[in-house]
Amino acid sequence: MLQGIAPILFTPFDDSGAIDAVGLRKVLRFEIDGGVHAIGINGFASEAYKLSDAERRETVAIVASELAGALPLIIGIAPNSLESALEQARALARYQPAALMALPPATMDNGSQSFVDFYVELSRGGGLPLIIQQAPHIPMYRHTELSAAALAEIAYRSPARTYFKLEGPGSAAKMSALAALLGAEACMFGGGGGISALAELRSGASGLIPGVGFNEIFLAAWACWTRGDEAGAASRIASGADLVRAVSGSGHEHSLHLRKQLLKRHGSISSAYVRQPTSRFDEAILPAFFAIVDGLDLRVSQR
Repeated sequence: MLQGIAPILFTPFDDSGAIDAVGLRKVLRFEIDGGVHAIGINGFASEAYKLSDAERRETVAIVASELAGALPLIIGIAPNSLESALEQARALARYQPAALMALPPATMDNGSQSFVDFYVELSRGGGLPLIIQQAPHIPMYRHTELSAAALAEIAYRSPARTYFKLEGPGSAAKMSALAALLGAEACMFGGGGGISALAELRSGASGLIPGVGFNEIFLAAWACWTRGDEAGAASRIASGADLVRAVSGSGHEHSLHLRKQLLKRHGSISSAYVRQPTSRFDEAILPAFFAIVDGLDLRVSQR
């Protein structure tokens, strides 16, 4: 069963915007060497919404090859229909993912029951565990947010194991409500770069699906949490709060810029290119940002 810290890799590009396969392997290796519990690709943090279908297949192939079964693999999908989702599930089964992290088809608002039925049928026909991703903080997916009762219905009706990635405002409260309905079957993960990590753990989260770069903060907190040391977990999270806010507190695209700048300085990637369209980024903020990083005992810190 998936639990713990399972980062979504970003997709490195060269200065022309082409996928940097060498950099992707290095970022993956950086996270593996840090002790994470699983690896994800093709989520929001991967800029999957800016990749072509062929490029999404390419990133999965690169990561699966480099990972070579060393850790559970989570693969994100954002299908526009059930039929498309089933086709992707069949194609991705060859990589033996621990779960598909599936966003709901978001083009039209056909009501919450349509999303419930979509996930149930994907579970029945796809043959793989699912992570139901709820991302109401992303404008395109605002109308796809489901109630705790609707999420519980998916879990009860689905034949395969169902996980939940709940992020955005109110994520911890939604976790508490879902945990009350599902009990020990509520396998929930927080996101949002760790902004609400402690509240989500207190609400029953099974772990965190963050971005990359400084996951030793969350790994240390998780280690404390799993041995019953809530105060220790709170202390570890508090120690990195300024960094988490700097990276994840000003929007998703800003987070991409900073994580890539951080791993470029570290030497894992050669370019911090973020595909267009993206938010404007002023490199003048980097000295202050790096000062926060370097004030912590991290593998990316410089003394």
